[in-house]
Amino acid sequence: MRFFREVRKYWKFAVYAAKSDLQEEVANSYLNWLWWILEPTSSMLIFVLIFGVVFQTDEMYFPIFVFIGITAWDYFSRCILSSVDLIRNNQHIISRVYIPKYILLIQRMLVLAFKMLICWGIVAVMLFVYKVPVGINLIYMIPNLIVFFFFCFACSLYFVHFGVYVTDLSRLIAIVLNLMFYMTGIFYNIQKSFPEPYGYLLQRANPVAHLIFCMRKSLIYNEVPSRIMLGVWFVISILLAVGGIRLINKNENNYVKMI
Repeated sequence: MRFFREVRKYWKFAVYAAKSDLQEEVANSYLNWLWWILEPTSSMLIFVLIFGVVFQTDEMYFPIFVFIGITAWDYFSRCILSSVDLIRNNQHIISRVYIPKYILLIQRMLVLAFKMLICWGIVAVMLFVYKVPVGINLIYMIPNLIVFFFFCFACSLYFVHFGVYVTDLSRLIAIVLNLMFYMTGIFYNIQKSFPEPYGYLLQRANPVAHLIFCMRKSLIYNEVPSRIMLGVWFVISILLAVGGIRLINKNENNYVKMI
């Protein structure tokens, strides 16, 4: 209940701070907000060139396949990386006034969510250009994204806490994320690339890989994703989030002393 009260109380602050961060990010840039389109698009073109042209992949609608993976992965990885140093980067705020630490995380997630929204707009354009037959199963993108957001929030909470005590954690996390990137199926189909049943198990055991797989099923293949697995990862995300919120509430008075 404390969490919901504080989110309601500080929601306007989170939104205002997110808008300020977005404005500051493009203030001194020649291309301004166009970078939010150019960065994921250039990454997609590189992977399409290497794996679609050079290695001749047979994946259907491969540019869209890759762009969906990049869009979701960028959001997840940036949430994790920014959460590690979140307290230290905002010490000028938390050392002067009280603010729930997960509000700072929500603010950062709002910034990244706005950028991801632009990328989903590009996906919509690509679906139209490639004449992908979109059906009613597109509606499953809503529960997919809800579970995805909750999972990113839950994982980031723990890195917010441990990032205060372990100064080199960001370097370690960068290495782990680099390995995880290649095991998540951003530019290839995990189930097709590994012999059964290993491909099936790897795809379901990795929550980011599975949620990206579900997004692709809804958008590209007009298929129903596994509702059971979506429910399982939703429950796991809620439990992780509850544990992370309690961990931060219990230790937040020590954060200022540590930084």
